[in-house]
Order: sequence, then structure tokens, then C-alpha cells
Amino acid sequence: MSTGDPRVQQHRPRLPKSYTDQQLAFLKSHLPEFERRTQGSIRGDAKKFALEKAADFINVFGLPNEFIHVEEAEPRFKEQIYNWFKNTVGRTRRKLEGRPRSMKKALEKGECIWLLKILDCQPTIGTVISGGPMNNTIDSTWSTGNVLAAPIVMPYAQASVNSATGSPTQTLVSPVQYSVLRGSSIDPMLAHRQSSLNQQSPRQHHSSLELAVNLQITTSTLRDSFSQGIDASSLASMIQTFVKFNPSTTPLTPVITSLFEAITAELSFSRDPRACLRRFLDASTLFPPSIVHAGVSGPLAGPRALQMQIRKNSIWFPNPPTDSTISSPSYSMSDELQRLANDRQRKKDHIQWARIHAAALELGMLNMEHSGHTDDSGYSYAMSRAFSEMTARDAVWEEDEVEWVAGIYVLRAVIRTAMQSAQRKREEYGELLATYERRLKDIRDENRQTMVAEALMGAKEDLAQLDGVLHN
Repeated sequence: MSTGDPRVQQHRPRLPKSYTDQQLAFLKSHLPEFERRTQGSIRGDAKKFALEKAADFINVFGLPNEFIHVEEAEPRFKEQIYNWFKNTVGRTRRKLEGRPRSMKKALEKGECIWLLKILDCQPTIGTVISGGPMNNTIDSTWSTGNVLAAPIVMPYAQASVNSATGSPTQTLVSPVQYSVLRGSSIDPMLAHRQSSLNQQSPRQHHSSLELAVNLQITTSTLRDSFSQGIDASSLASMIQTFVKFNPSTTPLTPVITSLFEAITAELSFSRDPRACLRRFLDASTLFPPSIVHAGVSGPLAGPRALQMQIRKNSIWFPNPPTDSTISSPSYSMSDELQRLANDRQRKKDHIQWARIHAAALELGMLNMEHSGHTDDSGYSYAMSRAFSEMTARDAVWEEDEVEWVAGIYVLRAVIRTAMQSAQRKREEYGELLATYERRLKDIRDENRQTMVAEALMGAKEDLAQLDGVLHN
């Protein structure tokens, strides 16, 4: 075929052979809905859905490098995303139904090897095979064995029987298969039961397909999705899938852990946790009533799960004394280095949870009532801030400097979210800032000292703005 043949698609970039975990999680989260629409009565509904999700894919991840400077790059890439949905669903269906793509493909992939395992190795059969197209794959010296002692059901024959509505002659059987079937004692009832098991109802098939696809949603894919910043509807769908297949009374706890890991993915503390928290909050608004966390269902289940983890991780537990451990003969220098590394990581995590606490307070995620609405009354305002104020007030008097760092972050958020009429609170906040400032010189770690100094400076500016509003 010449290169000028119009049937040859030239310069048509292919879909990248591999996706990142975030991209795969995005695509797989929409596979069940695409598969459902392929069975619907609306013509073209599945393709329309796939093209819409392809547009979302481009908005989140952009076009691959292979499509840069390509004519009509976006429509072509959308079409290939649609083909990915279609081919993935098709492959999953074939695997669940236990049938190959075609008999030719089955033979190419080594169906003859399967035949070797079931044939009663008679010389006549060996002669037929060795003289046929499969002679390169079969050793003429293979030994005989009573492999057919147990009833054997030929694979994929059931698929042909299932599709046949007329006479049994519609079933295609190769000569080698026919000789095996004729020479074996297959129980008709066994074959009938096997055929019945392979005939799945549409709902059973759909559930199996969902299971095969949805089991791919893990805490790692959730973490990557938080980091990547996929849209709220896709993230909510992924979380709902994860909760469905990991049921518990507090199913969102692993999701919050993934959120925390996404926030702490960078080595420094420069990443603002509010972006990830806002992403989680937007996804939570789309939660159905079936998502229940600690007795709270629907959109409020997300904030409820976050509040519980914030309270749990706001308390610092110092390491127990290690004198007895160090004196042990089996204790080594590497054990001590590992202990110190673990202690440093625990302190970093404690500070990160304080930053998440502060960001959640500023976003109003601690002001959401379990009754199903956000109460803007003064009572609700005071109750939602009570825990944060107590945390900031107590942390400065603790012994470990890591608690001082955590406390100043929470205190700044408390000041930033204070009501303009809180004159008495303004004086209390000023005294707390002065106490934290005196603690600054006692901090030995330079990084923590820098963090406290920066937070103090910002808190003073926020307090000055609040003071100016009060006096105006």
C-alpha cells in the first residue's frame, strides 16, 4: 500500500503508552458511568460522555507533548480518549466473560499450549498436530498421560454456545478440538451448568465491571489526585468509590490521611494547605447520603472527618524515656539514629497538622453544624472557635518547642477570623502574642525559630488591622 493511499492515517499521534497515577485515577473513576451509558437506550450517549471527560482531562493535565503543533490536536486527542474508554470497557468485558478477542488472537497467544495440557497424547493426534501449522510449538516426543480422566470443558466454546440461538451446528469447533471432544467423556449436565454460570445478567456483569475498575482507587491515587488538583466531581466520585469498597464506621479517615500526605509531599513548609483543603471541601459538597462518617452523612461527612483528625493530632505526645532501651546490649548507634529520625518526623507532622488546623478554621470548615447547615449565630461562632482558642492558649505554656510552633500557627488563624466587635478578645490575643514572642529566644532549632518569627510578624499585622477596624 503506497504512502499516498488515503486509507493510511499519516502523522496521527497515538495515545501515550503510559499514564501517570493521577491520570489513570481520573480516567478509571469515570469508567463505570461510561460502561453504564453504553448499555443505555440513547444513541451516542456514551461517546458524548467520554468526549466531555476528555475535555476535563485536557483542562486538568493539558495535551500530551506528542500533540503539540499538530493540526486539530484537541479533537484528535479527545477521540483517542474516547477510544481508550471503549477499548478498556471491551477488554474488561471479555476478561469477565472468559473469551478472547478472536480465535486468531487466541491461537497467536498460545492456545495450542493449553491444548497440550488437556489432550490425551495419542500417536495419531500427535501426527496430526506435528503435520499442521503448530508443528513448531510441539515436541513430537511428548509423553502420554491420562489427562482426560476428569471431565474437561473446552474454553470459549461456551461463548459460542451462548451466542447461538439456533441449532448446535452454529458452534465452531476446530478439528483438533473435535477429536478431543469425541474421545472424552464430558458430562452433559456439567457442560450445561458451566454454560449457565457464564451467562451473566446485565446487572451482574455491570457489578463485576465496576468491581474490576473501582478496586484501582487506593489511598495513593487519592493522594495524587489531591496534589494534582482534579475537579471536584471526579474527586468526589473517587472518594465515593473508595468508601464503597472500604466500608467502616469512619470510612473517610484514610481519605484524610491521603489529604495530609498530599499537603506534606513537599519537604518544606512553603505549601499552603488551603488549596488542598478547599479541594476536599468542594468534593465533600457532592457527597451522597450513602457516605456516613461517625454518624454524619452526606456533604457534612467530610468536614466531620477532618475535625476529628485535627482534634486527634493537636495533642503532642513526647517520646518515652529511653534510658532502659539505651542500656540494652542489643541497642546500637543505628537504632539511636533511627529513633532521632522518627522523632524529627513526628515533630514535622505535628506542625503540619497545626497548619491544617489553622487553614480549616480560616475556610470555615470548623463552623459546620452536624444538623445539616452552617449556623452563623454568635453561639455557633464561639463554639467553633473554642477548641482553636484553647489550643493556642495552652500550647505556649508547654515544654516542647514544637508545641510553640504549632500554637502560633493556630493563634494567627484565630486572630484572622476574629469578629470586628471582639475588643476584649483583641487584648487577650495581644497578651498571647507577647508570650509567644518571649518564647522565641528559647527555641533551639533554627528552622522552627524562623517559622515562629514569620508567624509572629504576620499575626501582629493581622492584630493591628483588627485593632484599626475596632477604633474606626
